[in-house]
Amino acid sequence: MEKAEIRKTIKERFNDFKAGKEEEKIIIERIKALDEYRKADTVLLYSALDDEVDLSALLSSEDKTFLFPYIKNGEMGFSTRPLKKGCFGIMEPEKKEEYLFSKALLIAPGRAFTESGARLGRGKGFYDEYIRKNKDRLFTLGICFSIQLFKTLPVDANDQMMDLIISGGEGTPA
Repeated sequence: MEKAEIRKTIKERFNDFKAGKEEEKIIIERIKALDEYRKADTVLLYSALDDEVDLSALLSSEDKTFLFPYIKNGEMGFSTRPLKKGCFGIMEPEKKEEYLFSKALLIAPGRAFTESGARLGRGKGFYDEYIRKNKDRLFTLGICFSIQLFKTLPVDANDQMMDLIISGGEGTPA
């Protein structure tokens, strides 16, 4: 399948998907159980769109600095809260200045993933470019609902692999 066809398939799967809240709880527990999360001082998170896993329950953790993505001059960066509606209607930091960190856990949404770490985003390439530039100081964690897992995805030279994928389901990907 081509990338556009996979994105269309995911959109159709969401029409009948009813287990979102249950899977979100499972995903949050799986994240909290990870050594990479427990040891992380800095977590690069995201503000969930309606068809993304809402991880806002993690924000109650007071021992972590949570950063959120923004787009400035065509590039993605991460900064602290407060957030406001920004580029593409996504909540992003009011202050668009890159927060400096030495190591961080990056939790990335996507349209589709494979268990081996391939990620298909929305098509703009912001996460891929950010990961490529910062790979040496990131542990990358892809987050998705079970209906977003595939056995294989088309990848090209620009697509960055995730270090780990967590979904809310069990079983074999489609």
